[in-house]
Amino acid sequence: MRVRFVGSFFENFPEDELRHVVFVGRSNVGKSSLINMLVGQDIARVSKEPGRTRAINFFLLEEYDLYLVDLPGYGYAKVSKRLRDEWKRVIENYFHTCWKNIKLVVLLVDSLVGPTELDIESIQWLQSLRLPYVIALTKCDRASQKEISSSLKRLREVSDAEVVLASSKEGKGKRELLKYVLG
Repeated sequence: MRVRFVGSFFENFPEDELRHVVFVGRSNVGKSSLINMLVGQDIARVSKEPGRTRAINFFLLEEYDLYLVDLPGYGYAKVSKRLRDEWKRVIENYFHTCWKNIKLVVLLVDSLVGPTELDIESIQWLQSLRLPYVIALTKCDRASQKEISSSLKRLREVSDAEVVLASSKEGKGKRELLKYVLG
């Protein structure tokens, strides 16, 4: 898969007709790792420290004329409230500006934690925007079957979106997610 980093943006997002697949989720849920797993190379910067993605990063899947868009995470990050508020403004601006180009949103939820209040708010927000989305339940390699079942049950209470069990470490869910991303 030919992929290249286009840039990091706070505004003036790429203006063309290409479709966007947007990756959203809590800080440290594994957005960059999942992107790397899907494209088969380390193109998105991965960090153990929450809040390292600070801009909206665009990656171009050249043979599909498709952007993978990595958003800053929400929730816990060792940054100031002012910076978190700025991220929120940038993300809302992105969705407002690029809404017509968004083909799909991949909402990542940590299988060890289950859907948090912020995840549920994100689901409700995506539903209000009427954007198509799938849920990637990440870190399934580290979660027990009981944790996964609990997370799935709680997700089913708030959404009827497709849920894909994923592990960036093991490559679990890659084929299923690529079906949505590229389809």
